[in-house]
Amino acid sequence: MIKLKIRLFFLLLLACVLTILPLPHIIAGFKPPWVLLFILYVQFYLPQYFNISILLFVGVCLDVLLSTALGEHAFALILTTWLAASKVRRFNFFSILQQMMLVGLFCFVYQWTVFLMDAYMGHSNGLLMVVGAAFLGLLFWPFIRLLGESTLCYDPRL
Repeated sequence: MIKLKIRLFFLLLLACVLTILPLPHIIAGFKPPWVLLFILYVQFYLPQYFNISILLFVGVCLDVLLSTALGEHAFALILTTWLAASKVRRFNFFSILQQMMLVGLFCFVYQWTVFLMDAYMGHSNGLLMVVGAAFLGLLFWPFIRLLGESTLCYDPRL
């Protein structure tokens, strides 16, 4: 159990590093929401390790890392995971295509929330970047699920 918590911490750290990884200006806005994908994986497959206070802490850390308004990513993460909470029990029964579509929808909600808050504060990003990042999150979901099951040794009896 302690080893799993350490693995989860390092995977969260990796998701944060992938989030702040510098990319060329043309594709910088098309980064998938790595932290959200990690949190959704934990929420769906390891719900006993999912905690709203950790979610709030991770959101504030993202705000600090990305130099955004304090609470912006925390609010977007909490809103998205609140919407995803209604699907937690049924998510394992969905096919991989249905899971991808659902995760894509959650990525879009997250990106749209951040986009609206940024637009309200006067920062403009293209709407195409919101859709593109959500689409990339949808495409990366099967790989994250595979990586999580192999890395975290997923056991439904936990």
